[in-house]
Amino acid sequence: MDIFVFSPQELPLVLGTLITVAAKPEALTQPEKLFLQIVNQLHQSNVVIDNLFPITPTQVAEVITQLHQRKRLLQMAMVMAMVDSEITPTQQKKLRSLADALCINEQGLRMLHKAVNEYKLLAHMDMRRRLMGKLMSGTDQQEGILGIKKLLAPFLNQGEDSEIAWKYRQLGLLPEGTLGRVFWEHCTQRHFSFPGEAGGIPERMIFHDFGHILSGYNTDPQGEIQQAAFQAGFIGDDGFVFLLFVILHFHWGTQITPIADADMALFDIPLIMQALERGVACKVDLSDDWNFWEVVDVPVQELRDRYGILPLCLPTIKEASHV
Repeated sequence: MDIFVFSPQELPLVLGTLITVAAKPEALTQPEKLFLQIVNQLHQSNVVIDNLFPITPTQVAEVITQLHQRKRLLQMAMVMAMVDSEITPTQQKKLRSLADALCINEQGLRMLHKAVNEYKLLAHMDMRRRLMGKLMSGTDQQEGILGIKKLLAPFLNQGEDSEIAWKYRQLGLLPEGTLGRVFWEHCTQRHFSFPGEAGGIPERMIFHDFGHILSGYNTDPQGEIQQAAFQAGFIGDDGFVFLLFVILHFHWGTQITPIADADMALFDIPLIMQALERGVACKVDLSDDWNFWEVVDVPVQELRDRYGILPLCLPTIKEASHV
């Protein structure tokens, strides 16, 4: 999800558009200002935020004409509107006006509308359907009906698959520091079931746990929201759904998945945007055609270097937090 797609000439208009969807454009909150500053710095720009002014949807649509850029602008505007943990009816109207002006049909906008307007069950169902639909579509192409059955089996309590489980248990025999050994430690230390065991996640989704290892993020709520942002960054097709998921689940308290409890106000803007940047820089989409079995015996740090995964501490993000 390459969100840093605007030129230095376009960026002031983009930031001005984000100001337009703020709760009160004339009096930005600290989280809103921080989000603008980080977007500014991640584009390696030095636009003075205080000198910006709101830009109407019509004005920005005249300048931002490429479909990919328009989609990213609308998605960034949605995040801007969500950073304060609530959205006003006026902000909802502004987001719809922006979508109309850009001619972008963003499913996440409808999902957000349901979440805001107390249709939380519908928002929950839509998000689950969208997440599962993405995973099942890839499974369908690669493994057919049998693959879909394997994906759904853990959710249907259809028992264990000892052959699959044994493959993952054996990873504990690999040398220390290798991807497979660290994955085995990751699961056993946290009492996570392996794929194939009762309660284990489907193999199609195990890239998420390998992603934790490669990114270095923990599995507590703050670590999960950062990991999902990292994941949104490296997923080339519809990565935004994962970012929207964690904002709704960990920042708005909308229960999406039974695996983790929903929480409130965990959108730490510098950390989340840093995680997104690290995901964008990753050279491999871990969710798509990445065969981790081919690299389970490779040291984790060597894989981080090979995949271009940036260090956990990025100076630009630290500086941006002081606005």
